[in-house]
Amino acid sequence: MAESKKVLYVISAVLLLSFSLGFAFEFGGGGPMVLYFPGGSLLSLKNINVPILDFSEFQSGVFAIGGYGYGGLPGKMSSGGYGFAGENEITKDGAKYKLEISGGYGAGYSNISFGPIGLIAGLGFGSFDIALSRKVNEDNTSLTDLKNGTLEGYLGANISYLSISGSLALALKISNFAELQAGAMVFAGYSIDGWQVNGKQLTGIIQNDYKFLLNYALYGGIGFGF
Repeated sequence: MAESKKVLYVISAVLLLSFSLGFAFEFGGGGPMVLYFPGGSLLSLKNINVPILDFSEFQSGVFAIGGYGYGGLPGKMSSGGYGFAGENEITKDGAKYKLEISGGYGAGYSNISFGPIGLIAGLGFGSFDIALSRKVNEDNTSLTDLKNGTLEGYLGANISYLSISGSLALALKISNFAELQAGAMVFAGYSIDGWQVNGKQLTGIIQNDYKFLLNYALYGGIGFGF
């Protein structure tokens, strides 16, 4: 799938950026990470807010993979960024749906070290994107299906948020060039356009119910430096 390849290209670029920013952990670091977006709600807002009512299957949440990197600034401050992409596919009432979550942020970090253990706080600005699509015409893979417009694929809508992020993590230095991180991130944002279908507004929903983003994720990663 072209979309899957695009996600792989994005993640590869993020990881390359992460490793290129990894100097030494007194100054910064970089590497891969995994995020988990739980279902449920945060402050009465759905943690995964999509325009299908009672989508309880997403209580299982969504895993995303990505990368991060940051380089040192004077003092104990660092600057860098991170990106991620993930999806979950489920079946509801006989139909297959795919939920995709992705984001990219530039961020600043503050690191307080206690020997091999550090406390890292971050604040970022970027975009948070959600796409929801339904699989149609399954197993229609012939040239005739392509000509008739009945080829297998996904029909969906998407929403993009201007977003800020806050993170807090514990870091454990396991060698002179590697450390483990585990923590949590909170995302808040606003969508100007709301849910869109090919650049047109999705109808049949109350757009204002979805224009504000407030959710969180748990994450872990391993960083490398030189």
